[in-house]
Amino acid sequence: MTSQDSGHPDLEKFGKLAGQMFDDALQYEQEAALLQIRRMGTLRDRLIDAEDAHLTVKIWVKGGHLCEGVPSVVGQDHVELGDRRPLLIPFFSIEMVELI
Repeated sequence: MTSQDSGHPDLEKFGKLAGQMFDDALQYEQEAALLQIRRMGTLRDRLIDAEDAHLTVKIWVKGGHLCEGVPSVVGQDHVELGDRRPLLIPFFSIEMVELI
């Protein structure tokens, strides 16, 4: 018997099953951790993620106006959309954000 041979077919099946269960549990825990991070993330966190990923965002501001573009700067209290003619949007005026 070699060191790679388990010697018993039931042990081999058990090892594969245990490995699969471990992988499933690890995947579940990672998904749960990411969900928790998303739930705890602030508006600023989401906009920084969009800026880093060069994602287009739709931002509805007070008064029902819609602004759309890629965040070029995310400050402590504002976001700038666009790069040629930047649009500065203060956080206090944002009613809803959609990441595209």
